[in-house]
Amino acid sequence: MNKNIKYSQNFLTSEKVLNQIIKQLNLKETDTVYEIGTGKGHLTTKLAKISKQVTSIELDSHLFNLSSEKLKLNIRVTLIHQDILQFQFPNKQRYKIVGNIPYHLSTQIIKKVVFESHASDIYLIVEEGFYKRTLDIHRTLGLLLHTQVSIQQLLKLPAECFHPKPKVNSVLIKLTRHTTDVPDKYWKLYTYFVSKWVNREYRQLFTKNQFHQAMKHAKVNNLSTVTYEQVLSILIVIYYLTGGNNSMSRFCKFGKLHVTKGNVDKLLGILLTASKELKRSGPH
Repeated sequence: MNKNIKYSQNFLTSEKVLNQIIKQLNLKETDTVYEIGTGKGHLTTKLAKISKQVTSIELDSHLFNLSSEKLKLNIRVTLIHQDILQFQFPNKQRYKIVGNIPYHLSTQIIKKVVFESHASDIYLIVEEGFYKRTLDIHRTLGLLLHTQVSIQQLLKLPAECFHPKPKVNSVLIKLTRHTTDVPDKYWKLYTYFVSKWVNREYRQLFTKNQFHQAMKHAKVNNLSTVTYEQVLSILIVIYYLTGGNNSMSRFCKFGKLHVTKGNVDKLLGILLTASKELKRSGPH
């Protein structure tokens, strides 16, 4: 088979490593699993031995035909020949997602499974450096993902585990969905602030004096060690500090609140209401 870079993957073939991965997935016989990238069907076969149903999506035509022949008698497996980025996950069904994903599509795929699926648990094999970037709240990706999922490393997978052997190590990570920190109605507002924050476009958000006040409200002493909760607090405090007019006075109790997962929705509600009030009152 000619190597097609667009669809290229590094395959896991070691029985020992595959079994270690399966053990980490903690699957039950009642589980429905969506697999990203059937590949040669090695992991698919093991998923189907435990799960109730496995739907595996593969884009590469050669691999799809190969795995279709290999798995044609397995009644627990449904193969779909499609680009995962175009695939629509079900809305009501309970399921998990598992995937050994191409390195060059990691960002697109992780956004797809987090923001366009309702999977309770998501298990992905990714490049180790990419995993670290998902935890970095100084990056847009990290700040967006943290609102929906918690992320943890389950296994480290050295390059020697794969064929062809990549130049980097990989890890198996688990993304566990939690109650969203940012409800849909506030999402555009949140992403706007995140885009300005990570690009350090502070002047578009507040003055130098307001910046220092925001740091004080969020109890931030060092931006290099700022936490996710503190970033949320800073972004919310911005509107309070940049109000500068009487229309903001009804929201001034905000200054006594501190961000926790329990009151983020309340604080964002204050932020949204304040922003609408500012637009109505106009510049002062």
